[in-house]
Amino acid sequence: MRLPIRLSPLFAAWPFAAWTVLVVAAISPAQADDPATATLGLAPPEGATTLFDGTDLEAWQPFSWQWINPDDDQNEIQWKIVEDGAMQIAFEFNGKRRKQFLRTKREFGDYRLHLEFQLPEDGGKGNSGVFFGPLYELQILDSGQKEEAGLGDCGAIYQIRPPDVNACLAPGAWQTIDLEYQAAEIGRNGFMTESGAARVTVRLNGKLIHDDVRLSLRRNKYAAYPEGPTSPIVLQEHGSPVKFRNIWVLERTDDP
Repeated sequence: MRLPIRLSPLFAAWPFAAWTVLVVAAISPAQADDPATATLGLAPPEGATTLFDGTDLEAWQPFSWQWINPDDDQNEIQWKIVEDGAMQIAFEFNGKRRKQFLRTKREFGDYRLHLEFQLPEDGGKGNSGVFFGPLYELQILDSGQKEEAGLGDCGAIYQIRPPDVNACLAPGAWQTIDLEYQAAEIGRNGFMTESGAARVTVRLNGKLIHDDVRLSLRRNKYAAYPEGPTSPIVLQEHGSPVKFRNIWVLERTDDP
């Protein structure tokens, strides 16, 4: 069966060769009939930056909010790599409880992000999140049992927009996030232009949950974080041992 392919307008201008790699990989015969696993285990295409492949955490550094850690003195990563080649949130460091997010050392502009996560089967609500752009949060939460997802449920752009459909799977299953982000256009005055808001398209477990959404509304608790042409990708620690694996990012390039 041949599936129709619709590229979001966000990335329609990307180099054809790069998209050919992505499209062919995304609809391999073994996966084409099951949209829930459409990109599970998808290898990074040529030109992508691998952020985590199960071997090390070299692409990451600790990140914490100024009101939590005003001295910004977390120099060592307390997250751990577990036996199944995933990274897992850890809550203690040298015997002391400490809250720690992770952020990429590099910052990115326009990109496609692929990430896989697993909610714990016995860890409460499996609360976590992925921050993109100037700290827009894509919520990770055990909310697959709901008929309709809200502003704080899995797949929501937290406190900004609920997902169009609830595509969250049950705890214990590996799930996929494929996110296409276009950074805001910044004017000479250092602020976002009137028509240049950031945009995002998101698929959760192969299902389209945000379709070329304009991110002009900033009403979450990170709204004061400055808009900019580049930004890190951040993983949230929120009191639950969520796992992550197979994380890579493909940056947009205008080179021929």
